[in-house]
Amino acid sequence: MTTAADAPFLFRVCYSDTDAAGVVYHARYLEMFERSRAEWLYQRNLSPSLLVRDYNLLLPVRELTMSFHKPGRLDDVLAIDQLIEHRSRTQIKVRQTAKRTHPEDPNIEPELIATVVIHIVGVDATTLKPKALPDWLFPLEPTGQ
Repeated sequence: MTTAADAPFLFRVCYSDTDAAGVVYHARYLEMFERSRAEWLYQRNLSPSLLVRDYNLLLPVRELTMSFHKPGRLDDVLAIDQLIEHRSRTQIKVRQTAKRTHPEDPNIEPELIATVVIHIVGVDATTLKPKALPDWLFPLEPTGQ
């Protein structure tokens, strides 16, 4: 879902994202990644509700695999990016990463915190059966590799 012009979605970790030790609770990454995908739609003048209303299309997650590389912490600024690794007629496989950034010093290399690979399927909002993904939704993305 990333093209050369897309900037990462920035997410600042707040108290409600962490456990008692000040480390990001593992399930909160799912919300961060979801917000990033929603923002990707908003940047294209789309939204999940518009896809349902105007195109009868849902994009549910069918499967995901998440890896944790380092702990995210309270007050971190995480850059969430995403890349479509595979696209078929009705499904896409998206790799998203969360990297700790250092806004105070852009010369410091971002640190990989978490990675998720998500399989999303196009579904008809009425029948809940698989539905082809429209080409206009992913115009610059790979197809069926």
